Amino acid sequence: MTRTRRSTRRHENVDRWLITYADMITLLVALFVMLYAMSAVNQEKFGALAQSMRREFQTLPEHQGGKVIGSGHLVEPLEQQVSQLERFLQETGLHTQVRVRQEERGIVISLLSDGTLFDLGSAELKPSARQVLDRVAQVLRQVPNPVLIEGHTDNLPIRTAQYPSNWELSAARAARVLRYLVQRGGISPHRLTAVGYADTRPLVPNDTPANRAQNRRVDIAILQSSHSALRFGSR
Repeated sequence: MTRTRRSTRRHENVDRWLITYADMITLLVALFVMLYAMSAVNQEKFGALAQSMRREFQTLPEHQGGKVIGSGHLVEPLEQQVSQLERFLQETGLHTQVRVRQEERGIVISLLSDGTLFDLGSAELKPSARQVLDRVAQVLRQVPNPVLIEGHTDNLPIRTAQYPSNWELSAARAARVLRYLVQRGGISPHRLTAVGYADTRPLVPNDTPANRAQNRRVDIAILQSSHSALRFGSR
């Protein structure tokens, strides 16, 4: 009788671990099923969010009268504003001092320093500069594009207490134009960047006084996108 009880108890102890093992396997299966279900739901939500954002960007209709496409390029409003600026320059006789050109990075409004913006060797805006910069600010207010303001000089060296070289002079002129556009033109400073190039990026060779006068300028580049500031420099 005693031997039979011992044999039965020993048999029960050997088989009991199978129940615990089966429970553990069941829980693991349930866990993986739950994780898979959660992952599937997240993918669906992410897909819906991406589709919604794509649809919003593609159908963004207007920004102050113009359309913006996904790459940041701006269509008609900028062209219209530039056309109005060119007519203004013709009517006021400033077309010889302010020139507009199209580049890969965007529209560049080139303002000659001599006679329009600054006195020779100075970074203080002349009274005559305000009329031009006010008109440029009017163009910039109509579009959301980033703007790069570049100061350029000729290759004649400068050495004064205030500007030891053309680098300081070109940077100071670009910064002065930027400050005017922010303070008087109402342009957001977050859209503007100022840089000085000295004589490293001339439009024409610095071999005559007339050519050097063309190279002494401030370029206001209305960029097609925020990446253009890094990809392209002035020619």
